[in-house]
Amino acid sequence: MIERDAVRDFYDEYYSALDDVRLDEWPGLFTEACIYRVIPRENYEEGYTLSTIYAESRGMLVDRVMGLTRTQMYAPRSYRRFPGPLRIVARDDAGVQVRHNLLMVQTLIDKQTEIVLSAVCHDVVVVDDGRLRLRQRIVVFDSEMLPNSLIYPA
Repeated sequence: MIERDAVRDFYDEYYSALDDVRLDEWPGLFTEACIYRVIPRENYEEGYTLSTIYAESRGMLVDRVMGLTRTQMYAPRSYRRFPGPLRIVARDDAGVQVRHNLLMVQTLIDKQTEIVLSAVCHDVVVVDDGRLRLRQRIVVFDSEMLPNSLIYPA
């Protein structure tokens, strides 16, 4: 059984890697076969699968990181993520289902900080190869639209 403190430590690692722009570490926080979706709330609640961002393997997440770090051009910015309290909504021998709110802000060097994402995350955390990893992460954002500037993972 996965302990609550271990889940908290995992999320500390997850958000630290992203906020510190250690993007090459991000895919390793997922199982090889995984689901990562960023989806509007309306689509999620209606059961539609159409997502703004979608990946179904660690390899697809690696490709996303490569695209972000090697091919795309955009103004320098920093992101900070503010996760709400973690709620373990279910657990079994295979893992835990975790739900938490997420607020994400960005700051461009010459502009005010702005909110780019208000969402709830529906995650499944499992033990994989001796460590905790995400088997599923569904980020359900509240607005119908995301800013074009949401280029980094949530």
